[in-house]
Amino acid sequence: MQYLSERLHATNTGKPRGEKEANRETVAAQQRRRLLAATERLIAERGCAGTTIERIAKQARVSSITFYDHFAGKEEAFVAAFDEAAAAALARLASDVPTGLSWPEQVREGLRSLLVTIAANPERATMCLIESQKGGPALLARYEAQFESAVSKLSEGRLRDEAATGLPESLEETTAAGIAWLLREQLETVGAEGIEEMLPRLVDVALTPYLGSAEALHVVAPSGKS
Repeated sequence: MQYLSERLHATNTGKPRGEKEANRETVAAQQRRRLLAATERLIAERGCAGTTIERIAKQARVSSITFYDHFAGKEEAFVAAFDEAAAAALARLASDVPTGLSWPEQVREGLRSLLVTIAANPERATMCLIESQKGGPALLARYEAQFESAVSKLSEGRLRDEAATGLPESLEETTAAGIAWLLREQLETVGAEGIEEMLPRLVDVALTPYLGSAEALHVVAPSGKS
């Protein structure tokens, strides 16, 4: 009955063909949004292993048949939800980090933006930072691509002076992994409440290998401000 109702609502035979097509597209877009939101919530609550197509469809208030209109399987839905979350985070990052900042300031403001994003949507953060590594190879590849982007940004610190060229080759991967671990630990043990207070610690982890502890602290609190 649910599937039939969806189809009847989408068809709306009393309208002109162009209007009917536009209506079908609107309904489909709404269904997809609900499916992605349901996928995100369920992954955060139950993990990838406990998130089934039936649960996604039920929470999205659509039929399982409608789910397959949008996704070939649950792994494809996982990837689509991750992609949407990553796109939103990157858009916020672009808005939050002004052009013209020095590299240390870019790192600081990028981390600040990340923490604000996590605080605003802990479920999404749980999906992206924790469960994305457990949802199959395609989802893991998405996580690793974002991880490599962070590694690339950190590696810009090597261009600051000649001394930085002698740093260990694995430094950026180790640093990015350490930051990700700290964030996962916070989410799993305490939750997102107060997570923005982690900024000084994360900036210290990210910048000290390149700047030294004193200069990294100055980036966190310029001119002695807290």
